[in-house]
Amino acid sequence: MSTAGARVGVGTHFRYDGESVEVVEMAATTAGNEVVLKDNQGRLLRLALKELLFSDRATIVPDGPGGIGR
Repeated sequence: MSTAGARVGVGTHFRYDGESVEVVEMAATTAGNEVVLKDNQGRLLRLALKELLFSDRATIVPDGPGGIGR
C-alpha cells in the first residue's frame, strides 16, 4: 500500500462542501490545531485541521501538474 503526502499551510486550496476555499490562517489552540478558510466570496470559516484533513467533506486541490498541495 502506498501513501501520498501533501503540505498544508497558508495558501493551500481545498474543496470543502463543494466550495473552493483557501487556508488563510493556522492556529494552535488548547483544543488542537485550527485553520481559517476563505471562500471565493470572502467569507471566513474556522474549523479544526483534523476536520479538514480527515472529513469526506474536504479534498485538497492539486497545486499544479503532478503536484498535490503546497
